[in-house]
Amino acid sequence: MKFKMISLLLASGIVLAACGNDKSDDQKDDQKEEKTEQTTEQTTKDESKDDEDTNKTTQNTIKWDDVKVSPEDAVKTAQKESEGELKDLSFEKETGDWNYKVELVDGQNENKVLVNADDKSVANVEKETDDDDDDNEQTFKLSDVAKFDDVLKVAQDEAKGDLKEWSLSEDDGQLVYSIDLKEGNNDSTEFKIDAKSKEILEQEQD
Repeated sequence: MKFKMISLLLASGIVLAACGNDKSDDQKDDQKEEKTEQTTEQTTKDESKDDEDTNKTTQNTIKWDDVKVSPEDAVKTAQKESEGELKDLSFEKETGDWNYKVELVDGQNENKVLVNADDKSVANVEKETDDDDDDNEQTFKLSDVAKFDDVLKVAQDEAKGDLKEWSLSEDDGQLVYSIDLKEGNNDSTEFKIDAKSKEILEQEQD
């Protein structure tokens, strides 16, 4: 009888031990699965962040071929809205859209007209009066300078990239195109190019 009891107890102990081992193995498997899930989740987050950074960079540049409104049409639209001769012209992303900012001078009045580069709609008009009698403010016509398309080709022959922004204005007595190109996550390249001769005056990476 004692022998049977001892045998029964031993058998029970073996079963319990086996159960304990199974439970321990199950816990290890669960931990492995949890760790794998965490690693996968982290990898997905990292990939999403990289994609997000790339998208942000792409959203802040534009291919010139995708711009529907030409600089000439933007200036004509602005001059219908406000009188004046062209003093400064710039192209950049503002208020979530790509726009031309056209600055016109009419006597002592300076008007800044924001023209949408997609549909020529006038987004904003700012009117200022300059009390200083400054007759040295240089105004110009787009027909007197090289077309932006040709100047852009000069810049893109030197550095790859899409447009981040550009402007046309007076700089030390001469009309200059300032062009900012950017490719992916690389540094942007800034150019200053003579608006008439298309000569590169300055080139630097930022």
